[in-house]
Amino acid sequence: MDDFWELSFKRNTVMWGKEPADAAVMVANSFKVKGYDEILMPGCGYGRNALPFIAMAMNVTGIEISATAIAIASNLVPDKFKIYNGNVTDMPFDQKLYDGIFCYSLLHLLNSVQRSNLIRNCYNQLNIGGSMVFVTLSTNDHQFGKGTKISKNHYLSKHHIELYFHDIASIHKEFSDYGISDVREIIEPVKGMKNASNQHLWVITCTK
Repeated sequence: MDDFWELSFKRNTVMWGKEPADAAVMVANSFKVKGYDEILMPGCGYGRNALPFIAMAMNVTGIEISATAIAIASNLVPDKFKIYNGNVTDMPFDQKLYDGIFCYSLLHLLNSVQRSNLIRNCYNQLNIGGSMVFVTLSTNDHQFGKGTKISKNHYLSKHHIELYFHDIASIHKEFSDYGISDVREIIEPVKGMKNASNQHLWVITCTK
């Protein structure tokens, strides 16, 4: 998987364009209203989703496995964006506590053990009163049920990527111990790709 993303960023560079996802803008506005200053972004890619947070004067720290993506981010995002080069499965990378954590389109790429560890490790790095938000694929997405079935809600795509699709039951199973405060399903336009179908995504918010 490490090699897959490194090669993908080398081939496609800003594969989703330079504009942040709509969900990132929505969450950045929410974090601003809550008065959050320090934000952690696991799986930050080349940084496009950090832009609305930084534009609202928040300090963003990222974690990204691809050195190529980090190099792209250095040109796309202001200097104040710090990124740890590593796998989110190795969290934590520092002992800092964050006001907000935003994790976009990463959770569905992990297996059950990795998902559990990521959710727990993110929660452990939250300040009291802080929130963590995960945006992940829904079983209502057009990709669900396609490819080779691995287990319930878990498929190997035509690109040989394992994808896990959450439903409401699996959300409550995985997040019930972490202060679920909001669960909503959104339709997210896929930016930067021609003729790409919109994605059906869950936005899962937990507050500590």
